[in-house]
Amino acid sequence: MKSVAALFLQAAVAAMLFTGCRVSDVREATIVAPDVRNEACQQVVFKALKALPGSESLKIVTADFATGTLVVRYDSMKVGTKNLEDAIAQAGFAAGPFPANPEAASKLPPECRVAGD
Repeated sequence: MKSVAALFLQAAVAAMLFTGCRVSDVREATIVAPDVRNEACQQVVFKALKALPGSESLKIVTADFATGTLVVRYDSMKVGTKNLEDAIAQAGFAAGPFPANPEAASKLPPECRVAGD
């Protein structure tokens, strides 16, 4: 009887080890960034996002310049949506609840600057 219990215990431990914690959770988020209005702006944003820790698999899936939205694919186990929005804001573009960093906005390429910057 002890051998059956030991075998059951080993099977339970093996099941827990092989079905353990997730190491990846790829998601897509729609980020409102109305001042990202062309390819040059998108490249600035992409560079800022790729500088985030854990952004190896990050990708801008779509950029709708007419509506000012970006769909970003990212691993939520490594970076959060607010991190993405903050990185975009630090690059000089308002994103979600975060205002644009004024110093970064003043250094954007001319085609990315908002009137008055």
